[in-house]
Amino acid sequence: MLVLINLESAVERRRVMARQLADFGLAFTRVGVDMRFVRAADVDAEVDRRLPGVRFDRKALSTAEIGCWLSHLTAWHLLLQSDSVTCTVIEDDLVLLPGFDAAIAAIADRPSIDIVYLGTSSRNVSQRRRIDIAGHAVHEPVGVILNTWGYNVTREFAARFLAADHRTIALPIDHYLGGRGRRARPRIGVLQPTVVREDPVLGTASQIGPYTRRFDRSRWFERARRRMMASPVSDLYYSLYRYL
Repeated sequence: MLVLINLESAVERRRVMARQLADFGLAFTRVGVDMRFVRAADVDAEVDRRLPGVRFDRKALSTAEIGCWLSHLTAWHLLLQSDSVTCTVIEDDLVLLPGFDAAIAAIADRPSIDIVYLGTSSRNVSQRRRIDIAGHAVHEPVGVILNTWGYNVTREFAARFLAADHRTIALPIDHYLGGRGRRARPRIGVLQPTVVREDPVLGTASQIGPYTRRFDRSRWFERARRRMMASPVSDLYYSLYRYL
């Protein structure tokens, strides 16, 4: 089962992703909950309509971030309505690398880790702590993974999360899934070699950043982070992870 997170208005992103998936011969379901322009007073009603029982802190999260949450949770809900044991969820600003189809097929029926990231901008990945899933190496992160580009989620975790008493969710979905969530926290791993990477053009045009006050979503912060990650200092620092 493959779900593409894509807003109805993001036509060009959808076209790019559909072409790549067609090249792999992969069918997909599109999900996109756009709450960027929903009034704050209507947010709770919309959340209740889509996923009763889930609550978000509207002071901590923008409506755009809540929409992102709902898009992913809708994908998980579709998983629970299907006969699949896992679901591959991808966002619409990615380049799918050679081996993408083989990798998702190999891990799809082997739900040994709650969430397997198919690629990530985070480089804090242990090179020693790893397991093998159907011939594919899945490494344990050391710290938090800070994106949701693409991942494989198990039916068991989706059910556990949607049934949990979260009280009120106050973290963006990437922070929560990547290691900062407390209730129903997933066991996560990172596929290596990765099979997705961020599109150098589409990935820099955030659909959330302009609609949130979070400093780490600002364009300035993103530019600084990208420069740091591409620097020799970053390479030297993350080379230490080969020994962890």
